[in-house]
Amino acid sequence: MRSRIIVSRSRAWVRRALVPALGGCLALSSCGGGGGSSGPSENGITSGGLPASSLQSIQLPWQTWEPGTPTTPPSTTGTTYYVSTTGSDSNNGLSPQTAFATPQKAASVVQAGDTVLIAAGTYRSTIKMTNYASGTAGKPITFGSDGSGPVIIDGSTPVNGWTQVNGSVWRATASFTPVAVVVNQVPLSQVGSASAVTPGSNAWSLSGNTITADFGNSSPGQSDIVVPSNDGSQQVVFFFNNDYLVFNGLTVRGSGAAGIWGYGSHITVQNCLLEFNAKAGLNFMANALNANTDNQALYNFVYQNVLLNWPRGNNQFAQDGGGWSGGLGFTDSLNGVARGNVVFDNGGEGIISYGSNSGGPATGGTLFEQNVAFDNWSVNMYFDNQPNDTARQNILFDHPIQEAQLFYPSSSGNWSSGPPQKYTVCLMLADEYNSSTNGSANLANTQVYDNLMAGCRIGINEYAEGSPTQSQHSLKNTLIANNTIILPPTTPAGTFTAGIHLLDNTGTADSGTVIANNLVYGFDNTEPVVQLDGPLSHYSGVTWSKNLYFNPGWSSPFYVNSASGSGTYLSFGTWNSDISTLNGSSDAGFADPLLVGVGQFQSAPSVYYDTGLSAYDYRNAIPASTSPAIGVGASQSYTTNLEGSAFVNSSGWNAGAF
Repeated sequence: MRSRIIVSRSRAWVRRALVPALGGCLALSSCGGGGGSSGPSENGITSGGLPASSLQSIQLPWQTWEPGTPTTPPSTTGTTYYVSTTGSDSNNGLSPQTAFATPQKAASVVQAGDTVLIAAGTYRSTIKMTNYASGTAGKPITFGSDGSGPVIIDGSTPVNGWTQVNGSVWRATASFTPVAVVVNQVPLSQVGSASAVTPGSNAWSLSGNTITADFGNSSPGQSDIVVPSNDGSQQVVFFFNNDYLVFNGLTVRGSGAAGIWGYGSHITVQNCLLEFNAKAGLNFMANALNANTDNQALYNFVYQNVLLNWPRGNNQFAQDGGGWSGGLGFTDSLNGVARGNVVFDNGGEGIISYGSNSGGPATGGTLFEQNVAFDNWSVNMYFDNQPNDTARQNILFDHPIQEAQLFYPSSSGNWSSGPPQKYTVCLMLADEYNSSTNGSANLANTQVYDNLMAGCRIGINEYAEGSPTQSQHSLKNTLIANNTIILPPTTPAGTFTAGIHLLDNTGTADSGTVIANNLVYGFDNTEPVVQLDGPLSHYSGVTWSKNLYFNPGWSSPFYVNSASGSGTYLSFGTWNSDISTLNGSSDAGFADPLLVGVGQFQSAPSVYYDTGLSAYDYRNAIPASTSPAIGVGASQSYTTNLEGSAFVNSSGWNAGAF
C-alpha cells in the first residue's frame, strides 16, 4: 500500500488538527501510533488509524507510520489481561470491568501467549520485564493499545509548584536533575542563565534543580509538560533476557534513558510513538550473555529523542564529535529489521545499527528498508562496525541547517571544525573503535541501493576512527547502487559537501566494492559530486560503473586528492578516463538528468519545519521520460526500484533510484 507522511505544516497545526478525529486527544504526541486502516498484519495485529486523506501530507510509495490508535486483538493463544486508568492492581485484570491500574502489574503476571490490552490514558508506570516471563515462537507476549485512544507510558516525574516570573516565563524546582523541558510537544532550547529566558524566547535554563521556562502562549496549568531526568539507566519499557515480546500502539516518552530498550531476541515494536526521551526512542541491545537477534522496529514514529543533545551539540562529548544515541538503534544486533519508520529531529543519529562482540553473539545482517529519516543529528542512517547490513528503498533528507538548533553558533569557534561538520549526512558507512569490543573493524558486505537522499551536505559518507580500527577499515565487498543523491543548494559555511565521499584506506585496501548506477546532482562550484581523500591509484578495489552526474554550476566536480595532499578537481572526461585506466570500467556520463521538480531541492524553504516547513516530495526526484538517466545503467541482482516497481524496462537499467 501507499502511505503518507505528515511533515507539511507546523507541528502545532498537525496536532490540533487531530483533536476532533481522535475524540478530544490534545496532541499527536499523546495519540499513540498507527499503521493505516488497511495496513498489513504483523503478529496478528491490524492497525486502524485516521484516514491518511484527513491530513495534508506527502504520498509515499510504501507503508509507513500513520497517525491513529491501532486496535490490538485479544489473545488467541493465552489469557487476555486489561489495564485501565480507572482500574485497580488488586483486581484480577481479566475483563475491562476488573482491569489492572498499571501495565506493570500486568507485566508481573503474563505468560507466553498472553496479551495485555491497555485502555486510553496516561500511565506514570513502567513495563519492566526483568525476572518475568518470555514469550515463545508462535506465542509472544503482547502489550498493546485496545483501540479506545492514545496510550501514553510517561517516564517523567511531574514538576509542580510553578510560579510566574514575567509574562509567559515561569519557574519551578524539580525533585530531580532535568535534562530537557518539553512544552506542548516542543522541546525548548536550553540557555545558560535564567535572565536569557524571556517571553517568546522558546527557551529554558537550569540553576541547580530550578527550571526557568518560557511557556509561550500557554501556562503550566494548561500545558502538556515533559521533563526527562538525568537518570541515564532509567527503565520505562525495558526487557532483560526476555524473548518474543510485542509492543503495539504505545506512546513512550519522558525517559531519562531510552523509551523502549533492553536485551532480548524476537522483540517487535510496531505502530508506536517514541518521543521526548533523553536517549534513544528505541534501542535493541546485547552483551556477552544476552543476544539481540531477529528484533523488528515496524511503522513507528521516532521524534525528538536524544534530548541530552538538544539543542544540537548540548552534551559533554559535543566538542569531540560524539557521545549521543541514535533515535532508533540496533546495538550489537543480528538480523534486525527497521521498516516503515518515520524518524526525524532526533538529537543523535536517526536509524543506526552498530557494534561487534569479540567472542560474543554474532552481529550484522541488519535490514533498513522503506523508512523516512530526516533532520537528525548527525547522520540520518548509519551502519557502523558490522557485516552484512543492507539499506534499501529509504528516503533520507535534510532541510537547511538551523542556527537556532545548534547549541554553539557556527561562528562561536567552540568546535574547531564548526558545528556543520557534525551535521547532515544522509547515510554513513563506518568502523568506529568504540563500536567493537576489541577495536577491530568489521564493516563488510554492505549493500546500499534504491535510496533517495536529498539536502544532506554529504549523501554517502565513509568514516573510521581509533586504533587499530582505522588501519583495518576499508570498503570490503560493498555495493552502492541505484541511489539518487541530490546535494543542498550550496555548501554550508565552514564545511564541505560531496555526493559520495570516500576515505583513503592505506592500512587495508578497499576490495570487491562496486559503485554503480547512482545519480548524483550538485548545484554550484562548491559541491563535488565525488570526493576521494586519496589518489585514485589507492582505489583499485572500487569499481565505478554507469553512474550519472550533473552539476550545472561546475564542469570539474570530481575531487581527487594526491599523495602529497594537494587535491585536483577533474572534469568528467578526465575522471572517466582515469577510472577506465584503473579498472577498465566507465561511468554513464555528465548530463542533466531532467528530474521533474529538482527546483524544490535547489531553493531553500522560506520557513523551517518547526514553524511550517514544506516537505520534500520524493516524486520531484523522478527523471522525465526523456532523461539521459534512462537505460544507461548496468544490470544488478535486485529487481525493484525505490517505489517497488520492476527496475528493468525496455531500455535497460536506469541510473538513480527510479
